Amino acid sequence: MQWFDPQHDYVNDYIDTWNNKIRSAKAWMIALGVVLIVAGIATAVAPLSMYAIIQGIIAGVLIVRGASNIVGYVQTPEFFRNGATLASGILNALLGVLFLALPATFTASTLGFLLAFLLIMTGIERLSFARSMRYYHLENSSAGTAMGIVNIVLGVVLAFTPLFTSVVLSYLMAAYLVVAGITLAVEGVTIKRIER
Repeated sequence: MQWFDPQHDYVNDYIDTWNNKIRSAKAWMIALGVVLIVAGIATAVAPLSMYAIIQGIIAGVLIVRGASNIVGYVQTPEFFRNGATLASGILNALLGVLFLALPATFTASTLGFLLAFLLIMTGIERLSFARSMRYYHLENSSAGTAMGIVNIVLGVVLAFTPLFTSVVLSYLMAAYLVVAGITLAVEGVTIKRIER
């Protein structure tokens, strides 16, 4: 563990890291957002015949997103780390591995509850990120706040909705992927360099 050093300028360190990685982060966020939206639409259009293929695509996207959240957490200076980002990354990766390992006929309610918890954690992470954006006086943090609230509401609704078939899970996954894709794309478009 790195101890707090009062002589170190953590804010400028964070700003430098942010500004150095903003261009690649912006491109990756928009690209991944588009992939998530396309996967969500594909899931909604062909819930039965494409379920196995879509399940593999969703698993890959979730694992990549989870890994990127975990890497982002590790690369963020310790003073600014957010535990919700790490938890969201672990849950995304876990859900992706479950989608790869489990048969398509696996009880949808189990994955539904995990997905509900994931939505709630992702919503908390989005709200926390939007709060950080407001703290540094970055514009357009309201989109992240709105998507965080939408994720939390969808997660709560999903937690109390009985899921019995893979068709229902497909439509719920489609909704999750579209919301997550829109969130990432909007954040990718709106994030900017921090001016000192």
